Amino acid sequence: MKLSYVVSKEKGGQYYCHKVGFPYVPVFGSFGDKKHALKCAADSMGLPLKEYMQLRKKEGAKGGC
Repeated sequence: MKLSYVVSKEKGGQYYCHKVGFPYVPVFGSFGDKKHALKCAADSMGLPLKEYMQLRKKEGAKGGC
């Protein structure tokens, strides 16, 4: 399985979740601290946060697109 949603940080310091390749289209309600954005990304993929984090670590995702 590949990551379809990732987390990025905007200039103001808030984190947000977005679909891979579309950093300019944030997921509604995903702005906040990093943990909240990661939870939104996991929910968007239909995974528990723990599994999302394992997948993220496996793919070496650093955020962004």
